[in-house]
Amino acid sequence: MNCSIYPDSIETIIQNKQLFCLEIDLKGKCNHNCSFCYLTNVITPDQINENELSFNEITDLISQAHGLGAKKLILYASQSNPRPDITKIGKFIVEKNLQIDCSFNGTISTLPSDLSNIKCLKHKYSCFIASDGSVYPCAGMPLLIGNIRNNTLEKILSDSEVVENLRNHEINIKGPCRNCDKFSNCYGCRGRTFSLTGDYLGSDPLCPENQSKLDKITYLPMSVENLIPQKLGMRVVSSLLKVGERTAKIESIFTEKSPFVKPDGSIEEIAYMEMMAQSAAAMNGFEKFDTDRPDPGGFLIGGQKINIYCKAYIKERLIIDISKQAKFGNFGILTATIKRNNDLIAEGEIKIYKNDGANNEI
Repeated sequence: MNCSIYPDSIETIIQNKQLFCLEIDLKGKCNHNCSFCYLTNVITPDQINENELSFNEITDLISQAHGLGAKKLILYASQSNPRPDITKIGKFIVEKNLQIDCSFNGTISTLPSDLSNIKCLKHKYSCFIASDGSVYPCAGMPLLIGNIRNNTLEKILSDSEVVENLRNHEINIKGPCRNCDKFSNCYGCRGRTFSLTGDYLGSDPLCPENQSKLDKITYLPMSVENLIPQKLGMRVVSSLLKVGERTAKIESIFTEKSPFVKPDGSIEEIAYMEMMAQSAAAMNGFEKFDTDRPDPGGFLIGGQKINIYCKAYIKERLIIDISKQAKFGNFGILTATIKRNNDLIAEGEIKIYKNDGANNEI
């Protein structure tokens, strides 16, 4: 059972945003027990998952994968307590003339015992579907990119920035991996990289080639100092905590020296929209950080529906969750919330203009 065989038609698959294979969890487990992997932490086979995909949902998913060019289906199943319809699912796959690989309880004989030597580019032509329909780049990278109950598989893969970035890894992977002579055909294990660094595009800390370069690998959380143009004083965000599918989580802590602080120690109202804008800049800056990609820059056009519900004060830890919503040419629309613990301080929508540059990313 292996989905990491590099297909000969990989360039066509990438160009057409198609699939070569699809992995589906049918109440399976894995015997390698990698701490970062979905299949290590899922519900055990003898438990009932009330949210698991129905037979009709699974066959529809298989039909969608077939329509995207998939040639192989990999099923993770329980040998001791299989789904009662697993035989019917297998017959449906055969009727679609698709190859089936089935892993019972994670007995994956084709994986090497030394996981540090894995060379995997499977995210260029494959993805993993959890038992509840959640879509991930692979079982080892629990970075949610969508759910087939909300969108078609084609739309999820087509719209996903995570998938797009992984499929163009030579442009987007950060750090010492970029200078490796194996880089064109290897980017380490993305799952363990995401688990250890928080950055799915970072260099693999467990790769033997990187052991003398660990100090050059980026880890989250990290300061925004080198991610945004604002200097100390005008900088209203401090750390990038997490990145996801078109999302980021940023920390902000104001001090008494900030020009956005009122005499009573509360934060000026105008600072909330600036926090949202700088959070967007930090997310964009991190995507290009430690790569050869230029950042042509951009600026905040304005905000709307900016609602402030209560005051925040100096030395309080504020968390900004920002999400890309839409893009129109060089313009992007993002939404953000600002919270103190579980209290919603402010929320709103901002519009960003991105100067002409590589791909005009927003």
